[in-house]
Amino acid sequence: MQRSDDLMSVYSAKNPSEAEILRGALHFEGIKCEISGENQAGLAGIDSLEIQLLVRAEDFDRAHAFLEQHQRSHG
Repeated sequence: MQRSDDLMSVYSAKNPSEAEILRGALHFEGIKCEISGENQAGLAGIDSLEIQLLVRAEDFDRAHAFLEQHQRSHG
């Protein structure tokens, strides 16, 4: 059973810069966000690892909707 404060992956970024920008945008919207995989993706020669943006389960729907809108307007 999922608790409201469990972390869920809401987006997979391709690079640390994209992850930081989106984390900042989510924070600006009042959605707490953590980044997972940031250090591994920065290792030399590894391009296939993705960086996960993690939000609380209770914020997932709002974060997902915000990121979809953000991608449409900035895509």
